[in-house]
Amino acid sequence: MTCSGSRWPGRRTRTACVALVVVAGAVWGGYAWATRDTTPSCSWPMRIRGTATGDQAGLVRCYLRALAHRDIAGLYAIAQNIPKVRITGADLKYSAAARNGLATVYFAPSSVSTSWLWLTITYADGAVEGTGMLNMAAMGGPSTWRMSIGS
Repeated sequence: MTCSGSRWPGRRTRTACVALVVVAGAVWGGYAWATRDTTPSCSWPMRIRGTATGDQAGLVRCYLRALAHRDIAGLYAIAQNIPKVRITGADLKYSAAARNGLATVYFAPSSVSTSWLWLTITYADGAVEGTGMLNMAAMGGPSTWRMSIGS
């Protein structure tokens, strides 16, 4: 079957094409709805120091992967979004360091809030980055972790 209509008479082809689009839209919409309130998780090698949940470690792996690939869209996907952030070239400062080898990430809980974690990332080349991650529930959003990156 093609949606150009060469195999079936016109009305059947249009009906089949509409049904195909509706089913594809429903599958995509269901996936987007099911994953909207989850913390992104990726596969990327790193050493963990301190205490981190699987969600928190997975999020930092996404950060390191996006940073190494200079993937701005990937950084937007993991950045805290309340308020909206802007990712610029300055946020790619450690991209070469992220590509140079295994990073060690130290997770340090905040003494003030369980919704915030301090992160110290030591890259293989010796560069050190200090950042953090926030549970968006603290900002009125869903209970998902996001990186404190961008401006």
